[in-house]
Amino acid sequence: MCRVAHKADREYIWHFYDEQSNDMDAIEQVQLAFGFCAEHMEMLRRIDVEDMKTTLSISVLLADAFAGMVDQLQRLSPDQAFEPKPCPACISRDDYLRRNAAYLLDMMATSSGYRDQFAASPGLCFPHFKPVWQSARTRSDRELLLSVQQAATESLLSDLREHVRKHDDVYRHEPKGAERDSWQRAILATTGWPPPAQTAAEPEPQR
Repeated sequence: MCRVAHKADREYIWHFYDEQSNDMDAIEQVQLAFGFCAEHMEMLRRIDVEDMKTTLSISVLLADAFAGMVDQLQRLSPDQAFEPKPCPACISRDDYLRRNAAYLLDMMATSSGYRDQFAASPGLCFPHFKPVWQSARTRSDRELLLSVQQAATESLLSDLREHVRKHDDVYRHEPKGAERDSWQRAILATTGWPPPAQTAAEPEPQR
């Protein structure tokens, strides 16, 4: 699911930069959100500044977006709530994730091999466990999701405790094993896996 999220991000940002940065309907969504979130704005910045070696496109985009923001602030009164819309790139990614969560569950329901493969996996990161859990339509789907997630989390906890134990002076002489990177795996389990080390200027290649 992390890979799915990164693919959705890359394709949305690439499409926006290449085809929608002059589309006022698309710009309006950015205006209503008072900009992209930090993650997606950084992706746009990398495309324009680092890959294209310019600041013109992102400046034009921001000027168009800020024109709408100025108009909205002029209409805002002191007794109104300030409630920007969600980041449009986040909305697109979340919709993509929901559809792929449903696909994952359908595959597990119709393919015993796929179900067995998932059962043997290290589970999902917690940010993506939530949409898959919410998309589960049957009790058996949730039972499988929960059993895999419980086993993965308990195994990681065991590795973390072993990693801590081997830092004790009494046990420092013991050889390091699978637990040595448990702290990194724990971070990834709570935050999600990082995107592939590729430029944001192009969508992820098809496999």
